[in-house]
Amino acid sequence: MKWCIRMAACSKCGFTLPEGAVYCPNCGTPVKGVEKKDLSADSIAGPIRLGLIGTLLSVTILMMSSPLMVDLYFIPSFLSTIAVTYFSRTKRLKDAIIIAMTTYLFTEAINAGLVLGMLYVEQQKLSSLYGDYIPSLIDVLMYSISPITAIIAGYIGFKLAPEKREELYAYTREGGFGPTLLYRLRGDLKKFKYVLFGSYRVE
Repeated sequence: MKWCIRMAACSKCGFTLPEGAVYCPNCGTPVKGVEKKDLSADSIAGPIRLGLIGTLLSVTILMMSSPLMVDLYFIPSFLSTIAVTYFSRTKRLKDAIIIAMTTYLFTEAINAGLVLGMLYVEQQKLSSLYGDYIPSLIDVLMYSISPITAIIAGYIGFKLAPEKREELYAYTREGGFGPTLLYRLRGDLKKFKYVLFGSYRVE
């Protein structure tokens, strides 16, 4: 997830404050928190691109399994969604659902297009594809629950996705860049020192 961080400045000395600063590292003046704004809240371009990757993987599975003459139902898109969501480390359930539905819908569309295109090229009727085959109860159930399994696949991939490493932001100061981690550690050490000295006073 991308964040736009509005760097605040110290009201007393004007020093550019690092992320999460509770006091100015330059003069020690207490400051307010840094405002964050999520720029990608309404963006679906990323999840759709990942869904297209899942579609490619799903269609590949279908093409490789076609010589076996076995109906895999929703399994290719289901597995592809979990794989793409997992390896992309998707951290929002909404994005995972978008990936899942994109993979499912595009896979179904491409599969139907390939079948109808083959019949068109060979100038055959749709009935020639299935012949005397009568759908079974399993066929009815499997195709009926396909959209639901897409959502389930997105949820599973979202839950299995590894935790994203914490991103450290850098702030600009005079003379170059400085890591905010340094000031975080310095603040934690000062707090520890105050607690330690306070406990000695109590004793």
